[in-house]
Amino acid sequence: MIITAKCLITGDGKTVMENAALYIKNSLIEETGSLAGLKAKYPNEEIVDYGEATILPGLIDMHVHIGVSQSHIDSDAKNEYTIGFNGLDFVQRALKNGVTTLRDLSGPDSLCQNIIYSVNRGMVSGVPRLFYSNKAICATGGHGWNHGLCTEADGEDGIRRAVREQIRAGAQWIKIMCSHRSPGVSEYTQEEINAAVDEARRHKRKIAAHSSLQPSLEYCINAGVDTIEHGTDLTEDQIRRMVEKGITWVPTLQIHRTILQKTQKTLDEKGKLNERQQETYDLYKYSNEVFRKNFKKYADMGVTIVSGTDMIEDNAAPVALELAIMAEYGMDKLSAIAAGSSNCARVLGMEGEIGILAKGAIADILIAGGNPLEDMAALQNVRAVYFGGSKVL
Repeated sequence: MIITAKCLITGDGKTVMENAALYIKNSLIEETGSLAGLKAKYPNEEIVDYGEATILPGLIDMHVHIGVSQSHIDSDAKNEYTIGFNGLDFVQRALKNGVTTLRDLSGPDSLCQNIIYSVNRGMVSGVPRLFYSNKAICATGGHGWNHGLCTEADGEDGIRRAVREQIRAGAQWIKIMCSHRSPGVSEYTQEEINAAVDEARRHKRKIAAHSSLQPSLEYCINAGVDTIEHGTDLTEDQIRRMVEKGITWVPTLQIHRTILQKTQKTLDEKGKLNERQQETYDLYKYSNEVFRKNFKKYADMGVTIVSGTDMIEDNAAPVALELAIMAEYGMDKLSAIAAGSSNCARVLGMEGEIGILAKGAIADILIAGGNPLEDMAALQNVRAVYFGGSKVL
């Protein structure tokens, strides 16, 4: 099959092809090039022409929580079955949004493992590629302890045991929660974070760290985690060291904006906020201001940035919105698209296989109505989605 459109963006952060096409064979991209050239080379192949649309690699979301059920399940109906159905619904909607790979960074025990099992056994379909950490590891009473997404562990030995427990549960990544809402307080010590990283490395797992504030950011960089989630208060010096150590930044811009917008709406409607709401408003007003101020500067310093949307249920894995905010904050649009595709693939250890439109890559493809290089909103206009060469939307 040959797919063609007015514009083709490979996802490598630099290559754009006009009136181009790609040839898919046996779930892989066999070749990209001009439509005329591919038609001449493969005269008997079906041609699917999407006209004025843009062909891109399937998008990748590096920070989701598919087991979060805050808005979709009534409290009296919430149980492991409804949470499981809700998680399946989330991943299926994500695929229809053009997101062909997800990294789940903490959820109910074995949820992701069982979704993958169900896909492999042919019980469910329409599910994107899934990487996961199983439960995150947090300090006793630390961030996330009461959400059903974390396991509590303290001390170096306790953390090592918790890492092993998650690996036993099938975790491909380890997630550690290092900060919450209190500036100047790290929920784990330097030694505890070091132990988590060391234990993950011993078992050949990468490790993601939830860290927004100092000094936990400093501890995480010292320890050499693989990805820093959020990173609100990162400094220029820390960004330089992240570049040197190959640490990736997952800023999750849109969740910060969305939470602020929701809190602002409550303030507008009620005229005041309760103490908890005011704390949330102040925190996210601050984080949005900091991201707007620092994002382009840090991107220009060369730190690897990837897309992560965190946990918006109503719009499953809105990577398109995350990339639009990156562009709004000053990142050039091709680099923003790479942040949602090839950069993610590299962090996941699948460089050249996903997140790119190139010979030999898996044919995960998003067809966007319009040209995102003119208007990033085009990424939200999903015309078609292919997963492993098969059309799923």
